[in-house]
Amino acid sequence: MIKLYDSKLSGNAWKIRLMLNFLQIPYVRETLNLAEGKHKEDAFKKINPFARIPAVELADGRFLNESNAILLYFAEGTSLLPADPVLRCKINAWLFFEQADLLRFLAYPRFYTMINQREKHQDIISHYMELGKPALTHVDKCLEKNTWIAGESLSVADFSLYPYISMAEEGGYVLDEWPSIQRWLKDFKDIPGYENIVNA
Repeated sequence: MIKLYDSKLSGNAWKIRLMLNFLQIPYVRETLNLAEGKHKEDAFKKINPFARIPAVELADGRFLNESNAILLYFAEGTSLLPADPVLRCKINAWLFFEQADLLRFLAYPRFYTMINQREKHQDIISHYMELGKPALTHVDKCLEKNTWIAGESLSVADFSLYPYISMAEEGGYVLDEWPSIQRWLKDFKDIPGYENIVNA
């Protein structure tokens, strides 16, 4: 059985759990407390040289790292990643967009809020939100035309973008500004195997 190394409140780790649940792939979970710094220790760097979570240990002892790369690995051969190279490119483009244009601008305002340092970092939060809002507008416009991020079928792109967009309000965004995103968030919560980032 595979092992998922994650942390309780990580959106990147949540991506992986959502996909594994959807695909009905069994796994065991090792949850790290990032505040303790175990992900930076030499022992964990043998699992992930980037020293961050998530990471996956396969049954044969090999490791997978970086959330979107892990999503692509598990999606291979499923309906979430079509064989057509043009469609795959379209999906992969969204994964690059999520990392370059979206993730940090949503994640950091949330992070600073969670650690009660919002006032201290207000300038950087404001800067990130200035960049994050146009990215969310781009997503919203695409969802005006499509049911899912990359078209009419659920794909890897939806699993990549969902966690941090769904938690954006924790960092101060007001998602009511983007009605198509609101609709998509509701639709995603109805997929098989959905679970909250922290189950009550």
